[in-house]
Amino acid sequence: MPQIRWMGYILSAIMATGLIVSKTWKPPVPEPFIGIKSGEVPRNIDGFYAPTDYEMTPETIAALQSADIVSRYYEKGPDKIDFVLIGGTDRDALHDPRSCLVGAGWRLVDDHTETLPGTNVKVRVCRAEGLPDQPSFDIAYMYVVDHKLITEVTEIRAQMLLSALIGQKNKPVYFLRYMRPITGTGDPAEHEQLKDFAAGMWLALKDKIDHK
Repeated sequence: MPQIRWMGYILSAIMATGLIVSKTWKPPVPEPFIGIKSGEVPRNIDGFYAPTDYEMTPETIAALQSADIVSRYYEKGPDKIDFVLIGGTDRDALHDPRSCLVGAGWRLVDDHTETLPGTNVKVRVCRAEGLPDQPSFDIAYMYVVDHKLITEVTEIRAQMLLSALIGQKNKPVYFLRYMRPITGTGDPAEHEQLKDFAAGMWLALKDKIDHK
């Protein structure tokens, strides 16, 4: 019983401290968020060209209604890369891309991080497999939260939760996702091509994203 009583005291103290912090902490007012518009994203990257943008599904648009979205297919001969850029400030504007893929029936394998060529920037990579009559997909993605590059989904969730708790709900957040179908041969050169494209896109956008 004494242990239970002491735990109650400790929890009460933690809750009281959190309440005091939330009432007294006055975070500085951030600069207004200005997202990256479609016209600012290059249509030519590493020999790939995207003549037009495509529109996300109504469900995705509804889920990300507070975000700016650029989505387009880049093509070079038979090769195609699906690129999505999402920018916003609200923690509800962005989500874990893996949850959508798994929810659609995909199985995600070989989930790890890799460094983009010619940079010191890491991206998270994985493969989506398992849907009948559909190719597997090679996927790379990253988050930039308040100018900090993040590849661990647990970290971005923790940062956004903390932001909401202490009243900083308007940190600039960007999500960049690259995806291409895997051919039957599974040539490793295709994965390197995806990384080369991602590196080129990152170098073109990093000053606008203001990564530090």
